[in-house]
Amino acid sequence: MKKYLIYSLLAILPFTWGCEDDFLTTTPDDQLTVEAFYRNVTDAEAALATVYAQIGAGDRWNVTEVNFVVEHFRSDMCMPGPDRYPDWTAISTFTNTAGNSRATTYWWDAYRGLNHANQVIEKVGEMTDDKIKPEEREQIVAEAKFLRGYLHFRLLNNWDKVILQDAAPKTDEDLAKPLSERDAVWTLVEQDFKDAALVLPNSYDNSSVGRATKGAAIGYLGKALLFQGKFGDAAVELKKLVVDGVGSYELVNNYMSNFDGSNENNKESVFEIQYSSVRSNGRHIGHVSGKFTSAPEIGGWGNIEATPTMVAEFKSEGNIATTGKFDTRLYSTLFFNDADVDVFGQSFEEVFGAGSERAIYRKYTLSDIPESDNTAWYSSQNIPVMRYADVLLMYAEALNESSSADAAKPFIDEVRERADMPALPAGLSKEEMRNRIMHERAVELAFEGHRFFDLRRWGNTILEDKMRNSGKPGAENFNLDSHAYFPIPEVETNSNGAL
Repeated sequence: MKKYLIYSLLAILPFTWGCEDDFLTTTPDDQLTVEAFYRNVTDAEAALATVYAQIGAGDRWNVTEVNFVVEHFRSDMCMPGPDRYPDWTAISTFTNTAGNSRATTYWWDAYRGLNHANQVIEKVGEMTDDKIKPEEREQIVAEAKFLRGYLHFRLLNNWDKVILQDAAPKTDEDLAKPLSERDAVWTLVEQDFKDAALVLPNSYDNSSVGRATKGAAIGYLGKALLFQGKFGDAAVELKKLVVDGVGSYELVNNYMSNFDGSNENNKESVFEIQYSSVRSNGRHIGHVSGKFTSAPEIGGWGNIEATPTMVAEFKSEGNIATTGKFDTRLYSTLFFNDADVDVFGQSFEEVFGAGSERAIYRKYTLSDIPESDNTAWYSSQNIPVMRYADVLLMYAEALNESSSADAAKPFIDEVRERADMPALPAGLSKEEMRNRIMHERAVELAFEGHRFFDLRRWGNTILEDKMRNSGKPGAENFNLDSHAYFPIPEVETNSNGAL
């Protein structure tokens, strides 16, 4: 997938997209219009690559300074580190406005991706058999539908109402659409994932690894259903991955290997954003997560840290791991002041100072990046956005809500076993199991961009309680009406007459 992405981007960059004024639609001799572009499967795959590029945020800075900020900084367990910017702090302290540049960029990145996806769905779908094999056409359209569903899903996580984009704009009027009802967008998301799952393969060879699979489509369909409270339907879909074996997913033995670049596209990875240290047309096909997440004391910028709430959540069960320590995931997620914490060969206090109570981000840190990348600002590490552990926890939640706590227990225990944690006690009630699932999601998926969205879907009471008692600066500013979702970006409301 990395080669596929990089070289396809080189092919697509001269290509002109979308609706522009007459001057901009005048076609230079060395450029192609939309109608002239789709000549063969190479062109079709190059167009698809622009959608994949957009879900990777399209820019090395946006991966962290937009995606991480938007998806992490609102939660009760995350806050900006010592190196911060006003727009980041505003999101974390709930003082952001409709003009926040990070939320605005996230919005526009998603809609650029949706425009590209719709172009692929329509134009590749129209290609005749003399230009592309039917099975190649179906595959590429299915991938574009998966990506369209994925981008709409991300938008629904962050905005109460969004603009549904189910077709490429063809007129000026198409560029100014009103907000859609959430149910209408969810319907398209579900259908896109269903359509994709019917066509996509279970896996690819090494040259195409990282492209959307049947398992990814089913996993995100299950997640979309779970997020809507359709627990029985979610259980039906997620069972295909967990019980029926679609995709042959398993938990890897080493939890940290999911994040340190040593085991990319592994058997636990359901969908993973691909990156590379190669430069294309002067742009990095990588990101700066290593610098962003690493503390200054270990060579990073210190842009993100954990709140005391995260540390407390990990320690809440005590030293009951089979190792005699806390939950093993804690040591892979954070550096914290504890005699058992090793900071690349040194103690915590040797690196961060005697008596320090800071909780330092551990995942994606620079010292885990291969030596060749250590002096670079950008990282080639992939970012897994859905892991099989998430699937197991979602399946357990769906079963607990639609069936019984006993039905859910084995799948929670499977995740806990990898973390050296004992099995849950038998005979838990539905409410007790629900609380256990909430805890497991908090610690298993820490710093992976799920927490705030989980809290919100678990209900306003839980969301408000967790946010107001997070212990992070600005927690007292949280207001359900204002901060459960972002406001529509100011640039959108100013430029879109339909709003």
